[in-house]
Amino acid sequence: MHDLVNYNGKIYPSNQVPVSYKNRAFKFGDSLFETIRANGHYPLSFNLHYKRLRKAMLSLKMNLASIPAEEELNDQIVKLLQKQKSYGASRVRLEIFRSGEGLYTPATNSADFIIETSQLQSPKYSLNSKGLLISVYPEMKKSYNPISFFKSGNSLHYILAALHKKEEALDDCLLINEKNKIIEATSSNIFWIKNGIVYTPSVFSGCVDGVMRQTIIALIQKTKDLQIEECNGATEEELLDADEIFLTNAIQGIQWVVGYKDRRFFNYNTKLLLDALNKYTFD
Repeated sequence: MHDLVNYNGKIYPSNQVPVSYKNRAFKFGDSLFETIRANGHYPLSFNLHYKRLRKAMLSLKMNLASIPAEEELNDQIVKLLQKQKSYGASRVRLEIFRSGEGLYTPATNSADFIIETSQLQSPKYSLNSKGLLISVYPEMKKSYNPISFFKSGNSLHYILAALHKKEEALDDCLLINEKNKIIEATSSNIFWIKNGIVYTPSVFSGCVDGVMRQTIIALIQKTKDLQIEECNGATEEELLDADEIFLTNAIQGIQWVVGYKDRRFFNYNTKLLLDALNKYTFD
């Protein structure tokens, strides 16, 4: 039995989706995507995902009228999850790609979309029992630009960083910008804590404007014990001097880091933030 996929509002078995090998996502990476966590049949923080999606489409000069309005697109995700009988937690991938063929110059700015889902193990966000070991991927740099804030179909930088992680037997790698500041990980935003202040790179550093990043910043702003400060990235020395480091994304929530180089870290405040995240999301 094949999984089901929503293609432009119609549900197909995954092996029957009518997408040509000539599509621009396949040929040129002319696409963007959102990765969304769903609880039962309902996508979490969909308003934030949809807002970033529209902003990304504008950056890529795609026609916004090509995709459904927020409420309708949310309903289409719900219906697909219902068809898939997804009663626990799920990962939803929503991909938008430019329609038509052509070479580098598009024949149209209309867009198509595909929604696919897969099941997750944990019904709520859970902290990794074993802390992550991380290092820096030094061979490429990511700069701030009009398309750096979202996830595009051209992910070679992240793929090469992930390969470096694998070669070095690490759990994740950190990306640097043109100023040699650490700005994010391969699939997550980065936060570090020092003396009650939580630091995270601003979007202007070149990092992805993650939905979970936005959520964690908002949660910290409501706490009494911690302060949030957006910065232009971290130096290696600043990370080595941190009390705690954690990574965030929409699927895993918060993951704590135990080691960077020879330095080892605690996770006291990270645990408290995860508890606050689960309470905010599920209670």
